[in-house]
Amino acid sequence: MVEDTATADSRTERSGRREQNKAENRTALLKAARAVFAEMGYGAASVRDIVRRTDLASGTFYNYFKDKDEIFEAVVGELTGVLLHRHRQGRAKAATAEEFLHQHYSVYFNFLAEDPELLALARSSFTAVRTLLDKPDVRALAKALNDDIRTAIASGVLPNVDVSYLSASMAGVAFEISMVMVTRDPVDPEAATEFATRLMLGGLHRLPRR
Repeated sequence: MVEDTATADSRTERSGRREQNKAENRTALLKAARAVFAEMGYGAASVRDIVRRTDLASGTFYNYFKDKDEIFEAVVGELTGVLLHRHRQGRAKAATAEEFLHQHYSVYFNFLAEDPELLALARSSFTAVRTLLDKPDVRALAKALNDDIRTAIASGVLPNVDVSYLSASMAGVAFEISMVMVTRDPVDPEAATEFATRLMLGGLHRLPRR
């Protein structure tokens, strides 16, 4: 019985090490992919470029990802997970419609602008990012926005408007303005936030004059 217990413990330890190694390998590949996509752009990057940034054998990549498309989707998925958490923290605290809109846009634009690598990725690969808008990880952002809008309407923070239209408008404005914002030098998330918030609140007559 003692021997059986020791054998079981050994197996558990080996299994734990394998799972840890798998997690570390996947993390290394994702980190390398993010750097490569940021530097080279999605179109120019290859699986070989990604693997070269790690200490892993070339064939190891395919134990975790099918191809470049799949790892790019995973990179964007990780980023949307972080963004989702920040959105929930920001919009939930809003006490007025203006605060709700401002928080939504500020979180998104600053998220892109504060990380040089992410900013470079957005600049070089925004066409590829656009193709992922219907993927589950990205759709989770839209669902969360819909839920937050409904909660804000129920509490009187937002007027009782069409939730789907408002959500689509807010998301579209955020994405399209961000694609312009990242091309500018310097990148100005505060100006982008102000523009988007005023546009959503009052239309063209509320926009700041240049």
